[in-house]
Amino acid sequence: MKKFFTFLFALCIFELNAQTIDDMLKVSYQDYEGTARFAAMGGAFGALGGDVSSIGINPAGLAVFRKHHVSFTSSLNHVYSNSDFAGVHANNSRLYAGISSIGAVVTLENQGSIDWNLGITYLKKTNFNRRTSSGSVLSENSIIDYFSDKANADADFFAPDYLNSYNAFFDYNPLDWDVVMAYGTHLIDWDENAYLGALNYGDRVYRQINSSYRGSSGEMTLDVGANFNDKLYAGILLGMTTLNYKHEVAYKEYAHENNSSDFDKLIYNTNLKISGYGVNCKIGIIYKPVQPVRFGLSFHSPDYFFYPYRNVEDEEDYPLIMDNLYSASLEADYKTTEMPLRDGPGGEYYLFFEKIKTPYKAVGSFAYVFGKLGLVSIDCEYADYSRIKLRGSEPTSQFNSDIKKYFKNTVNLRFGTEIWIKNFAVRAGYMYNQSPDKDYDLSRQTCSAGFGCKFKQFNIDLAYIHTNAGDYYTHYAEAGRISESLKNRRLSLTLGWTFDND
Repeated sequence: MKKFFTFLFALCIFELNAQTIDDMLKVSYQDYEGTARFAAMGGAFGALGGDVSSIGINPAGLAVFRKHHVSFTSSLNHVYSNSDFAGVHANNSRLYAGISSIGAVVTLENQGSIDWNLGITYLKKTNFNRRTSSGSVLSENSIIDYFSDKANADADFFAPDYLNSYNAFFDYNPLDWDVVMAYGTHLIDWDENAYLGALNYGDRVYRQINSSYRGSSGEMTLDVGANFNDKLYAGILLGMTTLNYKHEVAYKEYAHENNSSDFDKLIYNTNLKISGYGVNCKIGIIYKPVQPVRFGLSFHSPDYFFYPYRNVEDEEDYPLIMDNLYSASLEADYKTTEMPLRDGPGGEYYLFFEKIKTPYKAVGSFAYVFGKLGLVSIDCEYADYSRIKLRGSEPTSQFNSDIKKYFKNTVNLRFGTEIWIKNFAVRAGYMYNQSPDKDYDLSRQTCSAGFGCKFKQFNIDLAYIHTNAGDYYTHYAEAGRISESLKNRRLSLTLGWTFDND
């Protein structure tokens, strides 16, 4: 077992039959959608403030407000993916709508030389929604060979009596459920002193995979901001994070019509669900040395989740707790059988880990305001994804080691500009997120543009955001990598109201 984990992670290859550090990366990633103005300007608001979404980047932005303000933002997303598996391309897309942000700011009466503001916001941090399909690839490489090789690599551990046990799914770790199911569906069988697969030498199979990600993470915040003589702004934020992440995979193989073996097809399904609630804290300042110039600095704590249905002790080292559920099933069909053979743990789910600590962040910002003509703004964000940590049952210690080995720190840049023509504004932005993976390019580039109109107490803003990103995954150890190109096109609409303090 230990040898298998060492071999698996040394190749930096992640199985379909269990959680992966890639899933942990997606759960920890943050990419605020925000208001239409925020999105159109690339999210570069750390030194500007005055927007409900800016509070999530730098809480000091709350103190910039001079009047009561309420806003609501909805978005329409189109996610398109193109996968490349051994030179065979396949496309998939998904369209969905949602709420990107809701915010309310209350300005309090002047307290001497300090003005205080209070705020409450909801910000969508990450959208996981997307579907991916790979093309059908004909190959002599089958997952059945992977099952038999894995079983033979530790034949004593995967003894037939153990695999045939009534409690096999409880006795084996979920990372080994694939061998249990392969034996139960006769994709592998014991022959005197070794496991043999259901395919004969020279047989070929068509391989295909469908993968879907669903859910999102969001952040409810309570904020306090202080304005010191319009020179220094400070703020603190307490956030409650909600997380709902689902990753479903359906892997299929079909026998070539000229095969000599009895095998016909198989369907291997896995289902991972991660959910939880938690808290975080952010602090920040904005400083204006002279009227046109603004500097911003903020720090974000990791997310500290808790699972509401379980009492967990020893929170000191790993204060983030998540509910992690995993299930799998395998179905095999043969030419000589009327009904397919099915195996799996049934409705049982397995709690894989209990705690995870996401990376902290630091954001430095600069902005220059050209009087009543417009402005430019730059944010530089640091996050170290190698500091993600898990705690729970094995093999979380191996996961932690490989997270540290394969992930790295990132420096993300955001640029934004805005031009004012009386009550009309034109905006543009660019965002570059560095890849957190040392070996593969998972970087993201986002271009955005939009406009806004401001009336007496009402404003309306519209933005278009286009993101290009890359991703990858593997069927099993010898299958080869599937490269994925992602495009996310989003339209955001914000309606806002501003009220006098009277």
